[in-house]
Amino acid sequence: MPEEDAAPDPSTPDAGRGARTCSEPIEPVSCPNLEPAPTTKTAIASFVKESAIPLRCGEGADAVWDVRPLVELYGSQKIFMMGEVHGTNEIGIMSSILLEELATRNQVNVLAFELPMEMGERLTSWVATGEDEAVDQWLQQLAPNMFGRILTVTARELAKKGIPIRVVAVDYAYMPQTPIAAIREVATKLTTQADTVLATLPSGPPTTSEANAYFDHIMTSKSAICAELTSADCDRLNAMTHALWVSTFLEAGLQDELWFARREEVIYYNMKSAMRSPTDRMFLHMGAAHTNKHEFSAGSRMTHEYELTKDKVFSVAPAFGNGSVIWYGEPQALPGEPTTLTSALSHAPPDPLFVSTTRPSTKCEENAFGLEPELRSSRGTRAETYDGYIHYGKLTSEKSPDDTTFERDSEVGKEGAPTSSTALALSGARFRELRVRVEAKERAALMARVARTSAMR
Repeated sequence: MPEEDAAPDPSTPDAGRGARTCSEPIEPVSCPNLEPAPTTKTAIASFVKESAIPLRCGEGADAVWDVRPLVELYGSQKIFMMGEVHGTNEIGIMSSILLEELATRNQVNVLAFELPMEMGERLTSWVATGEDEAVDQWLQQLAPNMFGRILTVTARELAKKGIPIRVVAVDYAYMPQTPIAAIREVATKLTTQADTVLATLPSGPPTTSEANAYFDHIMTSKSAICAELTSADCDRLNAMTHALWVSTFLEAGLQDELWFARREEVIYYNMKSAMRSPTDRMFLHMGAAHTNKHEFSAGSRMTHEYELTKDKVFSVAPAFGNGSVIWYGEPQALPGEPTTLTSALSHAPPDPLFVSTTRPSTKCEENAFGLEPELRSSRGTRAETYDGYIHYGKLTSEKSPDDTTFERDSEVGKEGAPTSSTALALSGARFRELRVRVEAKERAALMARVARTSAMR
């Protein structure tokens, strides 16, 4: 391997992006007895300002990224969850830098993101070889800083340096044919219950009535069916039955919250399947609702239920200022939030900042920010839901990459002439079309949940 391509030694302080720091190393705060959290606006603002850690500093050509604090806080845990609001430039850029740093230090070896199951195998192959014209063309149809593109290309750059990354698309299958084929494969392992699974299984995209009937049929018969299956095959049948229902009901205008809940069942299954070995360590990039650690999400189940990752998950959420514009099926202006951060740090700090929800102050005061309720993603506190927030300033739409408020210090590479290959099952145009519908469905479900949660408080 040429000298310039050699992977840095992760045991050294300069591994990854180098010895370029914007803050002092994070020191443990030893507090035998925590004092109550500050309660006045002035005291809370002071706490936030004191706690905020810059992840980038300097100007122009002298600007440097320093994500070391997040790397240190993640430490030896199993999953780093990067939560986003969809459709920005800034979050994709930050995520790619974190992936690069963590992978270079051997702290992650699996990249998982909110792309449909159909894409996983081909993306893994492309990351390893760079030789798939259809994938190359598919990526080029995505916005440059959209997570699906920038993270995949970053993983390819890592692979070229001898740092392999296994890619996993953990979202449900956008095409019903995918779970139908998976259910048929599970049925080959059945004897007396094979007909129970196959007799009413749709041969093609089902109607909503057919999907409902098949889902109810399998759930009612699951005990008898699973008596003939291994636990792993039973889990797969359950997940793929959910995936078939979810892909069918994408087009329906009703049952948004149920759709979201059943989608989480598929995502949880796909995440578990990607983390079977004690040596697996995952970098996960998804919408922040999926990465909340408190309740109802796939991320919360990986945090509290799955044995290999239980209590070994680190999750960060996005914060942003007034004037933010994202692409969520269409351009959307967002008000700044959380207001505690935007009030203390301004709506547009010059560089992104990280604020922990769990670390006490240097005066050993409990974290006031972490005690606030997290209304967007769960019914818990901010500390129960996320380990911290990255304040990006004003977010810009991924459809306008030139508007980004900050950039990487170097471009992620682009492959040369690709080899020919078979077409992807899910074309770039079809993916973008379905993605708009997924985001609309997701938005409706989350708005309904937030309204219901607020009414309960």
